[in-house]
Parts: sequence; structure tokens; C-alpha cells
Amino acid sequence: MFSAGSTGRALCPAIGLAAAVVGCAGTVRSIALPDLAPLPLDSASAWAAPFQPVTPLQFDLRWRFENREGTAAGRATARYAPPDTLRFDYRGPFGRSGSALVVGSEAVWSEPEGDVANLVPVAPVLWAALGIILAPSEGSQAVGKATAEQRAWRFTAGERAVDYIRIMGSRPRLLAELRDGSRILGVVEVKLDTTAAARPVESEMRFPDQRSTFSLTVRQVESVAAYPPETWKRP
Repeated sequence: MFSAGSTGRALCPAIGLAAAVVGCAGTVRSIALPDLAPLPLDSASAWAAPFQPVTPLQFDLRWRFENREGTAAGRATARYAPPDTLRFDYRGPFGRSGSALVVGSEAVWSEPEGDVANLVPVAPVLWAALGIILAPSEGSQAVGKATAEQRAWRFTAGERAVDYIRIMGSRPRLLAELRDGSRILGVVEVKLDTTAAARPVESEMRFPDQRSTFSLTVRQVESVAAYPPETWKRP
């Protein structure tokens, strides 16, 4: 077992890390650009739209977690129903397994039970790791900048800010960062499929407070007609 940290306790129930996140080598550098200009919220939302799937999806994933205490890896399935419902079922070392339901920025339940209250600060990063951008909260403001190579935008609400950068070209990527004031809560870099718009291939999340790394490899993404209601119920 790893020793516990606050973001680690939040992530473990939701994505199958059996313990927490402290001490992994490496420094997180902010992706935030300094020269973003005021942008109509509708325009920023339009830039985010390709990352807001309108049909249910199922992700077949491999995950890997690393900190100073060691590493852990396993497999997971994520089931998504638009606009903001996500269920994780994971398997890890030593036969450990579990499930969790996340709606927007709230962890609704997890099995085994755990402290999921701290999932709220990192939810946008977790969603972005799957190539999904949550709609901005009510009252948010936006700034942004577009070039031929990339689009960068930021949603802010109070002290909270989420930055996104979509990089086009032969190596398409999505970058995201969540901050509370000047404090970076999490950063993710997502490699995108060059043949399927906005589909994730691989992502790496970093959490500077705990100096940990959590990586996802997307083995397959399938469209689903619909999920039965019991999908979202606690096991």
C-alpha cells in the first residue's frame, strides 16, 4: 500500500488506486499562456464542443500509477453517458477491484467506500484524460487565443480556473490544467488519435501537491446505443 494524500484519497475510489499519492519525482510546469484575451463564453464553448461527445461511449483502459513508494497498474472500463455521467470499473494488483460513479464534478458513490470529497477539485483533469471537457459552470468567464497550430482557452469561476490547449497537426494533443488561485491542482496531457477527431489514445495526469503521476492508455473506444439504468447503481 502507498501512504495517503488528499488527492490520492479522492482518486483511489474513483479510478482504482488502492492508496494514495505522495512523492513522485518531477516538477509540474503550468500550461497556462499569459497573453489570452477576453473571449465570448459561447466562442470558448464552441472550441470545447469537439470534446463533448453526444453519444454514450465505453472506454477499455490500462492504467498505471507511480509515486516514490512504487508503482501499480491494471485495467479499467469507463462508461460515459452525455453530458456528464461516468462510471469506472477497475482491476488492480492483488485482485483488488472496485467501481465508482462520477457526475460532473461530484463523486456520487464508490465501492469500496472511500473518502471521495477531494475528487471535486480534480474532476476536470480526470475528464480531460478521457478526452472529455466539462461544460463551464454557471457564471464562468472565458479568455482565449487561436492560431493556425492551436487553440488555447480558459474558463474561470471565482478563484478556480481551467486552462485547455488543443494542439493540431501531425501530433494532435489536448492539454488541461486546473488551478485554485495560483495553486496548480492537476495537469494532464492527452495524445489524440490522428484518424478520429478528439479521440484520446494516451494521457498522463500529474498532481504537484502529491508529486504523483497517473497514466491511462486507451485500448479501445466504442459507441454504445444506450446504457441500462442499472449501470449507474451501486453494486
